[in-house]
Amino acid sequence: MYRSTPVSLLLLVSLGFMAMSAKEPHALAIAAKGDTLHPGEPAPVFVMRDLLTDNPTFLRDYVGKPRRRESKIPQPHIVVLSFWATWCQPCKVEIPLLTELEKEFSGKPVKFFLVNTQEMADVTEDTVRSVYKARGYSLQCLIDASGRFARNYTVRGLPMIVVVDQDGIVRKVNRGFHENFHLEIRNMLNELLTAQRMN
Repeated sequence: MYRSTPVSLLLLVSLGFMAMSAKEPHALAIAAKGDTLHPGEPAPVFVMRDLLTDNPTFLRDYVGKPRRRESKIPQPHIVVLSFWATWCQPCKVEIPLLTELEKEFSGKPVKFFLVNTQEMADVTEDTVRSVYKARGYSLQCLIDASGRFARNYTVRGLPMIVVVDQDGIVRKVNRGFHENFHLEIRNMLNELLTAQRMN
C-alpha cells in the first residue's frame, strides 16, 4: 500500500486553488509551520524513487557544490519541483503547462520533476502510475510515499512548485495555483541560465 495523507476538502487560496487535509493531523502540522522554505535557503536534499523505473533519483546529481561524486549528469542543472497528487484538481492544469515549459527548455541544463505526495490512504502506487499514464503525463515523476520530503519542503497544500538553482539554492516557491505561474517560471529560468553563462 502506498502510504499517503488523506485529504477531505479543497480550499480556495489567493489567486487560485490550494488543497490540504482538514482531518489529517500531519497535514495540519505542516500548515502550522507556515512558509518556512524561502528563496535564498539551501534546498533540502533528497533521494526518491522514479515512479516508472523504481530507480533512485538524487537531487545532488543535478545541483550543489559539490555535486554527488557518482553523478552521471555532465553539468549542474536548474531543477523545478512540482508537488502533486492524483486528487489535486489544479494540478491537472499546472502539469501540462510545466510540460510545455520542459519542451521550451529542451537541450538546456534545466530539469523538471513531478513529486507525487499526500495521496489518500486507499491510493496505491499502482493507482498513481495508472493515473499518470492515463493523463498523458511525461515529466519524470518521483514518489514521496512517506511524505518525508513534503515535510522537508514544508508542503502544506497542492500544487506547489520549488525552483532550485545550480548551486542548490531555492530561488522560487509557488504555493497553490497561480494563473500566470508558468510565465514567472519561464522568466526566472531564463534569468538563471543567463547568469550561468556569464559566470
